[in-house]
Amino acid sequence: MKAVHFGAGNIGRGFIGYLLSKSGYEITFVDISDFLVENINNYGEYKVTTLCDEKSEEKVYNVKAVHLNDTAKLEKVIREADLITTSIGANNLKSTGKLLYKLLAKRFKNGNDKLVDIIACENALFATNILKESIIEEADEDFKIDLNEYVGFPNSTVDRIVPNVKMKKEVPIDVAVEDFYEWDIEKNKVKINKDIQGAAYVDNLEPYLERKLFLLNGAHAAVAYIGYIKGYKYIHEAIKDEYIRNIAVGFHKEAVQALSKKHGLHIDDLNDYSKKLIKRFENFYLYDELTRVGRDPMRKLSSKDRLMSPLKLCYELGIECNNILCGVAAGLLFEYSEDENAVKIQESILLKGITKTISNVTGLEESDPLVNMIEKKYEELSKLK
Repeated sequence: MKAVHFGAGNIGRGFIGYLLSKSGYEITFVDISDFLVENINNYGEYKVTTLCDEKSEEKVYNVKAVHLNDTAKLEKVIREADLITTSIGANNLKSTGKLLYKLLAKRFKNGNDKLVDIIACENALFATNILKESIIEEADEDFKIDLNEYVGFPNSTVDRIVPNVKMKKEVPIDVAVEDFYEWDIEKNKVKINKDIQGAAYVDNLEPYLERKLFLLNGAHAAVAYIGYIKGYKYIHEAIKDEYIRNIAVGFHKEAVQALSKKHGLHIDDLNDYSKKLIKRFENFYLYDELTRVGRDPMRKLSSKDRLMSPLKLCYELGIECNNILCGVAAGLLFEYSEDENAVKIQESILLKGITKTISNVTGLEESDPLVNMIEKKYEELSKLK
């Protein structure tokens, strides 16, 4: 079985590529980085180091890479692929979809009737749907018929922390990861790739997507933003701060109630998951920088992402949301000068004011009561600086 994975970064190599290798796939990474493409092709293997109390090391063998701009090679690997996956960031899904449209059209034109699955492995709700919509945006009916017959589009949720750890590397593409991982895939939309080792195939993905987005990504971002305000550098340092820890735990309590009420999930199961997450935040082996976790606050504060989604759900259900509000407001105070989108938010606050900035970034109407609640929390947290 042949897999093509778009995105040869830490998640691509340390999580998706790692599991696909263990499942016996022949993997070709696709990336825009000359450095990554050259090194993957030069070495053909890399080491995955798991960071926990008992450090372990495993090798991923027989990997190749193709540059995103190498059209001829891209056409070949897509033509032969049994599985296409991505870890490119949700913002890049639409442009990748347009590229895949052209590549799949060539595949179909050549009479290829092999089945293939396309899975977007991103921190976004129903990311594969976003990718599929971009693929079919300009497609004709013949293409859509072929797509429905030969291509599966299962959504998935992925969960593994892969920080930029400074470590001794045998080759430049070695990567370090935490010991926990989870990859849930929509069972009923899979065409052929039904035996990926380490993945769970589920009937209803939405509860898993929102559980992970709210409790891991949301609380993680909140810890990063409040930790940054208070002058910490790493997640494991920030979570030891009693004030920040209480907000993270409170964030979970609020989100757990909302998830249980919306999806009928058992409170005890959600609380167990919450405890595991707090323990993961405490993993000092990761040296996970707050600026990495908090990067691109404009995306993380957007309407359907990790902070606004649980906030809006709690508000709609009449559930207390004070701690989630802290996470949102702290994101607006992420004044990291090396983050382009963090700088844009600060410039907007200066030029347009906090109310209009909240509305523009979160997608809320200025008259929405949540805007006023976020603004009050923003003023409160500003005093921590």
